[in-house]
Amino acid sequence: MSASPHKLRLTLGLGFLAFIIAGSLLLLAWLRQREREESNRLFLTLAKANAESVRQMNLPRSEKLARSLKELLGVSVAFLDRETMMQAVESTIQSEIKDGSVEDFNDHQQSVVVELDKRHYMRFSRNTPASSLSLRDPATRNAFITFWLISALVGWLLVRERLKRAQSERLAMLGRVATSLAHDIKNPLASIQLHAQLMTPQNEEDAQAIKLIENESEVIAGLVNQWLHLANPLPPKLTKLDLTDCIRRVVKNMEPQARHAGVEITLDLPSPVFIMGDSPRLAQAMRNLVINAIQAMPRGGKLMISGQSTGSWFELRFADSGTGFSELALAQGTELFFTEKEGGMGVGLNIVSSIITAHGGSLKLQNDPKGGAVIIVLLPLLPA
Repeated sequence: MSASPHKLRLTLGLGFLAFIIAGSLLLLAWLRQREREESNRLFLTLAKANAESVRQMNLPRSEKLARSLKELLGVSVAFLDRETMMQAVESTIQSEIKDGSVEDFNDHQQSVVVELDKRHYMRFSRNTPASSLSLRDPATRNAFITFWLISALVGWLLVRERLKRAQSERLAMLGRVATSLAHDIKNPLASIQLHAQLMTPQNEEDAQAIKLIENESEVIAGLVNQWLHLANPLPPKLTKLDLTDCIRRVVKNMEPQARHAGVEITLDLPSPVFIMGDSPRLAQAMRNLVINAIQAMPRGGKLMISGQSTGSWFELRFADSGTGFSELALAQGTELFFTEKEGGMGVGLNIVSSIITAHGGSLKLQNDPKGGAVIIVLLPLLPA
């Protein structure tokens, strides 16, 4: 089975962090190499310029001049005579001249040899400069910031694409499962509903049992439709309806389940509240919100469903007396497959959100400062 979106985000996040660290180290190494090359280039330019000055001015190749240049330039200067050099040293000098580059004596010293004439050379030596790279340096800071921003953008695009692909794979699997379940469940369910309607109750107890069968059959039908909606979310069939009446019917059908859980449902709704909506879809959304509230109060509690008009919108509030939403649930509660309930599938609030959005409304999750969760639904009202 595919990993959950939360685990997938964590895995991709850790991978991206490792990429940023490795990339930053490589960038630092590259910047240091560039810094070293630039420093060597300037050192070589300095050596050639001073050798050219000595040559043009025909200055004496003396120790005194070498000491004066050292004080002036801050690097050691020596005049070398080819004829008096040993063969080994001569080979080294010739190699250095042939390469035309700064040579490293060891980890701490560098030198460059420049030809003055056929008999003389000048050797310039210095301590290997330490790296001056720092985030305080604008060029270095801008290089790292650019790398981090580009990496963040590419990483975000890759993560988004990976999450979309994972969700598409899940939806494709759900589509196959939902279609199969709908075919296997709907036929026997229709038979149960038909026989329940044809039964003649002999007493009040029979009537209640038949009513319970009909209500629970509707719940099963709603679950089947819920999975079908995930597999193939068709646009709603909008007609004029009374939202308050729709909610009252949902609550009436949910009363047995609420009583069994010890949950008291209170309504504070104006009537009528006319909107353009798909009655079965909205009933499905309201049923999911009521079920979520009941499940959030396993030891019983209260659910207050209230509403009021705010301009051209109608605001519905589902406020329970449970433990409220976690910070993660507030941020991701409506995402598909996100759940913090044991055994939950993480589809209920996502379906509610998609149904409300399809009706031109919005869904918001929050916590009541006095305790409990609050879900706010905004739906557009019909013009008066």
